[in-house]
Amino acid sequence: MKHDYQNFSTPDFLTDDFFVNHQLGPTPQSTNAWDSWLAQYPHKQQDYQQAVELVAAIRLGLTAYAQTQVPEETIQQLLIRIQRTNAPLRSTGGAARRWGRMRWVAAAAVLLAVGIGIWWQATHQATPYEQQLATLTTTFSEKINTTRQVQIIHLPDQSVVSLAPQSRLSYQSDFGQQNRTVYLSGEATFAVKKNKGKPFLVHANEVVTKVVGTRFTVRAFARENSVQVQVQSGQVSVYPNEPMTSSVRQKGVMLLPNQQVVFNRETAQFNKMLVNTPILLASPTRQKKGPSFVYNDTPIPQVLQELKEAYGVDIRYNREALANCQLNSSMTSESFEQKLTIVCATVGATYEIIDGQVVINGGSCEQP
Repeated sequence: MKHDYQNFSTPDFLTDDFFVNHQLGPTPQSTNAWDSWLAQYPHKQQDYQQAVELVAAIRLGLTAYAQTQVPEETIQQLLIRIQRTNAPLRSTGGAARRWGRMRWVAAAAVLLAVGIGIWWQATHQATPYEQQLATLTTTFSEKINTTRQVQIIHLPDQSVVSLAPQSRLSYQSDFGQQNRTVYLSGEATFAVKKNKGKPFLVHANEVVTKVVGTRFTVRAFARENSVQVQVQSGQVSVYPNEPMTSSVRQKGVMLLPNQQVVFNRETAQFNKMLVNTPILLASPTRQKKGPSFVYNDTPIPQVLQELKEAYGVDIRYNREALANCQLNSSMTSESFEQKLTIVCATVGATYEIIDGQVVINGGSCEQP
């Protein structure tokens, strides 16, 4: 083996003579060499196997599928290699019987390729993820998590991605040079390195998530009819992934910490809301050690302000009606919604969550 292949990605394998020759005409020596190499570097099994499957797809005529993974130029080079590999079979043995048999084999191969191509088109509708990759004009790297554990991926710009099982993430080879764009199928949590000059874009099904530097989660499986974006810190913009030629662009949504949006893929509508369990945030506006959530004759407006700062959730209420109300309660272990329930019960109010914010209805100081 001429290379150690430790740093090879899937496209690299497809342009390597030793790998391609082994796929088109394996020998005992090449088989032993590759088996030994895979045993020594098991972490490269995924890239190697994907390259094997792509060679098989190209041989069967599934070039449209292969183009979602590798450039057209690489496919054309492989097709030429395949034709050259098959050429000696047509020139050896001049017997008419042998030639007739070879023509039958060739015809069968063509029928098989056509049949599989028809089957592919009939049974496999390209996902948005595959369609997006097919438009890329440069090579890209793809990470596929086939394990049952979250896979940690370090991007070239020092951003970190936690890729969930059965998920795929791709980015172009020049990532970070001109832009920071990734493509996701499945679920991932992003901890993005801040860079105001180069926004970080996540294309996931029909939705684009745009950030400068923050932490958020995107869930966008092809089999599910919704896309979900949740924010843990910072600010996130989410909008439909529409063609640049579209004359009417839908408005997106802005998300803050502890907010999420669900995009319905059938109706193309956004639904903004709070996350199921809001968490405490680290904020420079909060006290150094954070609020204790222990209140003794504390004005209700002060309590609500502390909740707003601690969880990053806007709380709307009638300031005039609750201006002189006070709270006596210890809420150190209660969740965000439990805290709201206690405050509302104190003044006889109710609350609802609308568009990712809390709205307190009613209430007065006359309540016990």
